[in-house]
Amino acid sequence: MSSRPVILAYHAIGECPRERDPGNLFVTPAAFERQMSYLARRKKVVSLEQALANPTGDNVIVITFDDAYRNVLTQAGPILARYGFPATVFVPTGWIGRRNEWDRPAPTCDVDIMTEQELQQAHAAGITAESHGHSHIDMGSETSERIREDIASSIEALTALTDRRPRFLAYPFGRESPEARSAATEAGLEVAFTIDAPHDGPFAWERVPVTPLDGPALFALKTSGHYLRMRYSAPVAAAYRVVRPLVRRSIGG
Repeated sequence: MSSRPVILAYHAIGECPRERDPGNLFVTPAAFERQMSYLARRKKVVSLEQALANPTGDNVIVITFDDAYRNVLTQAGPILARYGFPATVFVPTGWIGRRNEWDRPAPTCDVDIMTEQELQQAHAAGITAESHGHSHIDMGSETSERIREDIASSIEALTALTDRRPRFLAYPFGRESPEARSAATEAGLEVAFTIDAPHDGPFAWERVPVTPLDGPALFALKTSGHYLRMRYSAPVAAAYRVVRPLVRRSIGG
């Protein structure tokens, strides 16, 4: 029986010492290179659009990045190009050309967000922009009105920037709510994505986080299609509750 494509969720690609990266956002370029080499040998990497047009198939992988950090263009971009891999970057449009100021504590490495010109360069390189909201609010706890306004602002900004209406949303911090699902549906978006949560329909579509803590064995598991199923099995879920605060900090926004 075919499984859903595995959608990987990265944040930043670059060198950043652990003590300066409290949210575990930064995968080193060397580790990212090894991971892409593994995917090239073992998996089929497709665009997010392709995967959702045919959402079944073993060994199918999608690469996504949250927050639109400049290093996605400068560090990940050349590696992706060498392997011919498409990717999607989820953009918090109110922060374009600025830097991450929503994480507390914030990383002190390079967390500059791409400018409009850089997002266009990324698009030309095969990294497609989709919505990460506008102000990077927590849609798991905000009011319906605030979420609707935030999504609407994001759609307007991305449409003006890319000359195409965004189709997909990644919830900031990976967290959703009934209000967020309703707002995404009403806005005409097609799919909305969580992180490290079980699949629960098109507006709570799971993604698998990739962090600097993932060695080769764990990366192989995360790309196998079995990771979240194992992660939410009863014994693993019970153990995870014990270490949940540490793991949540590793997921980032």
